[in-house]
Formats: sequence, C-alpha cells, structure tokens
Amino acid sequence: MPGMQQIKQNSRAGVRLGTAIAAAALLITSACARQAVSTDLSLPGPVAPPSIGASPAGTVGAATGRGAVEAFMGAVKAQDLQAMSGLWGNEKGLARDQYKRDELEKRLVIMQCLLQHDLFRFVEAGPRLQTGGRQEHLVELKKAKLTAQTTVTTVGGPGGRQLVEDIDVSKLRDFCS
Repeated sequence: MPGMQQIKQNSRAGVRLGTAIAAAALLITSACARQAVSTDLSLPGPVAPPSIGASPAGTVGAATGRGAVEAFMGAVKAQDLQAMSGLWGNEKGLARDQYKRDELEKRLVIMQCLLQHDLFRFVEAGPRLQTGGRQEHLVELKKAKLTAQTTVTTVGGPGGRQLVEDIDVSKLRDFCS
C-alpha cells in the first residue's frame, strides 16, 4: 500500500499531466482559431460589423440591404463570426438572440465555409423586391477557379436596420473545401 509521500507525488504528477493536457488543448485550439477571427457571440449589446458595410460603430445590421450584403460578405472573407452574427437575422432581430450559442456558431461556421470567396460582386444593379419588404440580391462569388451565382435575401429588422435573412447555399457546395 502506498505511503503518504507516494500519494502526494502521484497527485503532483497528475496535476502536471492535467496541465500538460490543458496546454496541448490550448495549442491545438489556437492553431484552429485562425479559421475564425472571433467566436465569442455572447457579448452583451450590439456589435459593429466590418467597415465594408459602412455602419456606424455600435450598431447591428446596415442602413441598406446592399450594405448588409457587403458587410456580411466582408465578415465572411475576414472569417469574423462575431461580425457575421451582427448582420444575420430576421424581422424579429438578430439570429444570435434567437439561437442557442452552439447552434448559432455551427450555422455561422457552415455559412462562412460555403460563402468563402476571393471576390464577390452584385450581378444586378438593384435588388429584386419581395413580400414583407424583403430584398433579394443576386451575387456572384469567385474562389480560385470556381464561380457561382446565388441569392442573398435581406429584411428590415428592429430599428429599421437591414439584416441578411437568407442565403441560397445550394449552389455553393463546391466552395467549402
């Protein structure tokens, strides 16, 4: 039967092993962290989208549907999930206030993967108007040798700010590699 000294040594070894495992997990996590600029989606208050959308700091959404699409695509390209979460929602508000964090994060990561691009452009000069004040924007994405067109639907959220509500990702399956 081990003595008290051996129990203390085994305990210290277990702590060192636990610390080593934690450090390795942190190292692995940090290697994967460059895939997304930010995953902390639980911050209170509004989050400023990237400057591409030209929204004032401290606001969510964008002043126009086109601005919401531009800002969202800029956040996708920057791999900034937090900025994406400040632009994605519906007439009720931001998706981050409607989904559990893990569900929200999964959906954002999938969208980020499918929408990752080298270049995007609007195919048409203006949006197609839909029911309920929605706007459908036809966009073209280019990634390496791939090119695809899809639609991004925006809607007015609380406070009149435009949010990205829906993206037809069915045409973008090849973009996620």
